[in-house]
Amino acid sequence: LRKIALKSETIPGLQFAKHLRNAGNKQQLAVAAVQLAQGVKAKGIVVITRRGLMADLVSNCRSFSTNIYAFTNMSQPRRTMMLNRGVFPFKIDFSSDPEKTLQTAFRILKDREQFQVGDKVVIISDVLAEQRVDSIQIRDVPSDDIPLEASHEPQ
Repeated sequence: LRKIALKSETIPGLQFAKHLRNAGNKQQLAVAAVQLAQGVKAKGIVVITRRGLMADLVSNCRSFSTNIYAFTNMSQPRRTMMLNRGVFPFKIDFSSDPEKTLQTAFRILKDREQFQVGDKVVIISDVLAEQRVDSIQIRDVPSDDIPLEASHEPQ
């Protein structure tokens, strides 16, 4: 079933995303993240989100060549994000240090999603700073030995 779902994700469908209204700064940020991921041929888009809103917005303008890996610290948004096309949600504990949160996400991608050291990812977040700051980053998956602490039901 997983193979069928992953294969169907690559089919462009009706391409509604081309006519997506870019209402609001967050939707503009999501569109930019998807375009950036396609442009740099990123292996994935990593979304750090508390409530799942940013993952919803990125999924709205879905790239058919790049999966979305969403990380939240709450169970309900993780379950809700499972319904979004192309989104693979994980629940992790967020650290007060944003870099530690990202390192935990990278570790999960390497352990569970076959990411390799050096794979390029686009990171989009609205929770990485102490105050509310939206950001997009391009990163290479680092080599690091951070303990794995996440829950994710296999698909």
